[in-house]
Amino acid sequence: MATHWRTIRIFISSTFRDMHSERDYLVRRVFSELRARCARRQLHLIDVDLRWGIPEKQAEGKGILGTCLAEVDRCRPFFVGFLG
Repeated sequence: MATHWRTIRIFISSTFRDMHSERDYLVRRVFSELRARCARRQLHLIDVDLRWGIPEKQAEGKGILGTCLAEVDRCRPFFVGFLG
């Protein structure tokens, strides 16, 4: 019998200038464990952290809003926002 895997995308958000250590901890520690638990249930976990793919110059520009909102939409209903 073939197995059918599903994908879960989680968007991680904060300002680009702070919360780096908190986001790193989430990605390295929490999501690592969560990814293993999801795999046992045939779920592929993808964490979306736009710090990795957006140059700082572009992040400061106005065009980035559309990119961020498109990714948030793709990750619905999973969104983690850091405020501080």
